[in-house]
Amino acid sequence: MEILSRLNPEQYEAVTHFEGPLLIIAGAGSGKTRVITHRIAYLIGNYSVPPEQILGVTFTNKAAEEMRRRVERLLGERKAPWIRTFHSTCARILRDHIHLLGYGRNFTILDEQDSRELLAKVSKELEIPKEQFSPAMFASFIERAKDELQGPEGFLHHYAGGLDDYLLEIIYNVYKHYQEALERSNSLDFADLIRLTVQLLQENLKVLELYRERFRFILIDEYQDINYAQYIFARLLAERYENICVVGDDDQAIYGWRGADPSWLLRFEEDFPRAKVVRLQLNYRSPGRVLRAAQALIRHNERRHEKGLQAIKDEGPPVQIYAARDGLDEAHHVAAEIERLWQVEEVKLGEIAVLYRVNTLSRALEEALIAHGIPYEVVRGLRFYERMEVKDLISYLRLIVNPADELGLLRVLNRPRRGLGQGTVAVIRARARKGGLPLWEGLKEVAEEGSLGPARTARLQEFATLIEELRRRADDLGPGELAELVLKRTGYLKGFQDDPEAEERRGNIKELLGQLREYESLEEFLEGLALVSDADGYSPEEGRVALLTLHVAKGLEFEAVFIIGLEEGLLPHSRSIIEGQIEEERRLAYVGMTRAKLGLYLSFAAQRSLYGSLMQNPPSRFLAELPQGELAGLALGLRSDVGF
Repeated sequence: MEILSRLNPEQYEAVTHFEGPLLIIAGAGSGKTRVITHRIAYLIGNYSVPPEQILGVTFTNKAAEEMRRRVERLLGERKAPWIRTFHSTCARILRDHIHLLGYGRNFTILDEQDSRELLAKVSKELEIPKEQFSPAMFASFIERAKDELQGPEGFLHHYAGGLDDYLLEIIYNVYKHYQEALERSNSLDFADLIRLTVQLLQENLKVLELYRERFRFILIDEYQDINYAQYIFARLLAERYENICVVGDDDQAIYGWRGADPSWLLRFEEDFPRAKVVRLQLNYRSPGRVLRAAQALIRHNERRHEKGLQAIKDEGPPVQIYAARDGLDEAHHVAAEIERLWQVEEVKLGEIAVLYRVNTLSRALEEALIAHGIPYEVVRGLRFYERMEVKDLISYLRLIVNPADELGLLRVLNRPRRGLGQGTVAVIRARARKGGLPLWEGLKEVAEEGSLGPARTARLQEFATLIEELRRRADDLGPGELAELVLKRTGYLKGFQDDPEAEERRGNIKELLGQLREYESLEEFLEGLALVSDADGYSPEEGRVALLTLHVAKGLEFEAVFIIGLEEGLLPHSRSIIEGQIEEERRLAYVGMTRAKLGLYLSFAAQRSLYGSLMQNPPSRFLAELPQGELAGLALGLRSDVGF
């Protein structure tokens, strides 16, 4: 009963529901994480459901970790159930059963950067002009196809007549050869994790029965963000007992561009006719004026669940709107207001965020913040794990676990320099292709036969011997100890002697070694690493303003929120206007507005320099959809002049 003591009536109803499907429509700031975690604890504590029969699924490692911590606090010493992301859940299932699909259990998971690199290699081999077709374009089509559970042949059939024949043939060929390269390397990309798990469950009844019995209770967070493959995965597991609880808010569905489809949330009651529906309608985050403004905006979307959110907090200040002359004026106005909040209102800098639709808007803002002496953090900069020295050491570790990993092998073969350059790689690749072998096996054959000449053959043999030695030692060493051995045996750090960034690179490697020591197994570290998302990389820093995109801001909250660039072509984005995706852009603005715990500031510019040209776009249509009674600021006196 202590678990239930701090719940409102709607939260209580959701938490205490036992068997059967449950749909929780959770408006912004309505305490959905509390409901999910308390429901898990109540199933275990009150209904005596074994923890191992519960599966909690969400979208980011950060959200999963937060849920785990809360559940563990509620359970005390009792064992917590599986609470993971979709991709982490599927990765764990595949580790145990992927051999049934012809892969090895030591498969590598490619991150986005690795995937693009492999696509670039495939495109080059197929002699596709890079000026016309980028790896990013191919990645977009292939990821969408995999999210729809389509392999290369399925993609070809699905898009026949819908794409230009020339373009369709090129994408098909790239997809086919890319997938062959993945399989040859015993590697999966991000989308494969869900696609192959669904294939595994559909083709192997015993495995499906195993997990249906294991996970009798399933809870899925952010259900509005699932794609088709995730939907089928959830349905497969839930079909027997129908003890599936989904939590979502169609007003916060902002990932359509990557295959998410809020219609699965909207049709949940069709899929499960016995479903109980609970609406969480008390907002604990935003003050009344901010919440009413956000709701007035989102009501212009047609297909949605009506929420009727009510603010628990008081009215708060009006939503401030600023009409800037240009991008520089906007940036300095925002910086000046942040300085006032910091120095006068004593709002901590870590509680202030500036949100924007496109990353390029941060440049002028950064310059203004520097001019005002305000520390800041750009949330989507170069991620730690993408730095050269970090990527190199991780590639060594990946190769030790999975010698078939071609990308890992090609990255470290000549790092540090061994005189094994592109000529050597060409010979190895030709030998591997001739024998139908993984690149590593081709390398060993070339090293044994000595066709490269004495000097290069000796260096290649030394490299092959080194990797084999490290592989033998891997089982006896912890991840941190193994990484230290890699650095010692390869002499990797000596390559930094003449590098002006040597001190920073050594510091990054030291940081990585510290992380590795926290893991029991190398496989666990590599799996978690591949599943890191942009949102996972953000951790609020005391004394720094956060600069981030509206997409990354989802799930976060701040005392003061600035949304800049509210102009036609930026928010809503020009591509979304052309493609008729205005409702998703409106949801994106709504998500940004509802991050505010106190003050909300919106701004637009009459003109701004962007992408090398001067843009003069009208103010965003979303500004005209806000209720005048909740607004204040310079723009109110300019409504007729600026066109909203």
